[in-house]
Amino acid sequence: MALVDNNVLSSLAKIDRLELLPSVFETVETPLSVIDELDRAAAEGYNFVTRIDAVKSYNDGWLEIVSPTGTELELADELGDHALSSTDARCLAIASQRDARLVTDDAHVGTRGAQIGVEVWDLVLLFQAAIHCDVISTTEELSTLVAELRDRDGYRFSEADRNTLFETIDANE
Repeated sequence: MALVDNNVLSSLAKIDRLELLPSVFETVETPLSVIDELDRAAAEGYNFVTRIDAVKSYNDGWLEIVSPTGTELELADELGDHALSSTDARCLAIASQRDARLVTDDAHVGTRGAQIGVEVWDLVLLFQAAIHCDVISTTEELSTLVAELRDRDGYRFSEADRNTLFETIDANE
């Protein structure tokens, strides 16, 4: 199971590649607090949110919306710090209590996750898994994804991360 945060959902929606998630993970969930953040983005006119709406389980999609338990809310309160939003703390708490991978590109969330034993995946790991599953199958497709993330989301992979991705696809081709 994977628990996905707002930034990864948003990034993939902006490049119209949300399907990478269920291609790699059998179950994909996100907390209700992430949906609340996305609803605010939609109200502000961000059109990419409609792509996420279309994959929600109650719209016959694959994205399960989960609510934190009381225990998870208590843990989220304990995890909170000045650099961690309440949504991020809930993501960490839910992932920790349900033994889920947390898919996020927030470095601080990743650090906090490692401190409490949560397996954290970023876009590099997600793309590498998609390459191994033959969902991303060519160098050209990977190049397009990297360029679209840069152009549509302002996302920039480090040189080391780009090299890792292209080495992965070269080894897989």
